[in-house]
Amino acid sequence: MTKNFILNILINLLIVGAVYYGYKSYEAGNILVCGISIALLVVFIFFKRVLIKKVRIDLKKEEERRRLEKNKQ
Repeated sequence: MTKNFILNILINLLIVGAVYYGYKSYEAGNILVCGISIALLVVFIFFKRVLIKKVRIDLKKEEERRRLEKNKQ
């Protein structure tokens, strides 16, 4: 779970950075960098969704394992 926690923090920072650089490049009139920032933002959001789904699956597996352990006792 520690790995997932660190990945979540990293992805959040990347999303904030992409939004910031997209905004600043739009203000500066550099549309190419703004477009790249938007594309990266979409990719980072996709990675975040994949991570959230993975964590949900892991939590369900852990809950099932604990339930089976409790039933054995």
